[in-house]
Amino acid sequence: MNDRQDPAPDADVRRQELITLFLRRTRDEIEQMRRNVPLLIAGDDAAWRHLRFCAQRMSGTAKGLELGVLSACAQELEGLTEERFSRATLDAHFLLSVTSAIEMVAIEINELFKQQP
Repeated sequence: MNDRQDPAPDADVRRQELITLFLRRTRDEIEQMRRNVPLLIAGDDAAWRHLRFCAQRMSGTAKGLELGVLSACAQELEGLTEERFSRATLDAHFLLSVTSAIEMVAIEINELFKQQP
């Protein structure tokens, strides 16, 4: 006889609630990132530190919630912010990569919102 129990349905409900809260918060952060693009282009260190912090938080939380594509997008953005602090100049290609990574996170957030029950 198999005494294995299925995971509690409450755990699935709680996970879904956490995902919804995470997506809402991240959507707001993405909007702030978009507003900060001119500051990023200008090389503002505070804007870059904020971007790095948000990317790190998004990456870790998305991984913990098993949101694979979003986690990968956030990891890419996080990697770019780390690269920013290890290199001296911001060229057009690098800035385009960063803004594209921000938009990829935004696209995935929107896709996940569409999938919400």
